Amino acid sequence: MRTRPALLRKTCPFCGGGSYAQAKLPIPANLPEVEYNLDELATLVEKESIGLLLALVELLPYKNFTCSKCRREFMLESRAAKELALAMLASMKPVIQSAEPRRSVARPVKPTIAPPSLPTKPLLKPATPEPKDDWEAESLDALFDDIAEADRE
Repeated sequence: MRTRPALLRKTCPFCGGGSYAQAKLPIPANLPEVEYNLDELATLVEKESIGLLLALVELLPYKNFTCSKCRREFMLESRAAKELALAMLASMKPVIQSAEPRRSVARPVKPTIAPPSLPTKPLLKPATPEPKDDWEAESLDALFDDIAEADRE
């Protein structure tokens, strides 16, 4: 089906005359120019497909109808359709998955090599005070003298 122009007819709310609007709707190519009477909705619903009816519901709030008798213009409004759309939007809740989410297929990541660690000890030793000479170096002779005395006893 292709989108083709169709004529929409509705009774004028001001004078009762016939008003018209043109709309592009999905109509089979083998049909001649089509006119839909919006005053006989029951017949329209019985004869037409659900796709065409949905297209009409979606399109009608944007169409300006012009009366052929009084030349006034009007639009159609459906409070029920707005309330239905509001209820549908308000009823939408987030979907929480109970299972773990699937992991996406990704390319493998190369392991990174850590840079060599720096030595923790400082390179320069802090200056320490020189030890005091509290002790006196013993000579080897004194050491041997102590050993010799111990042997004599």
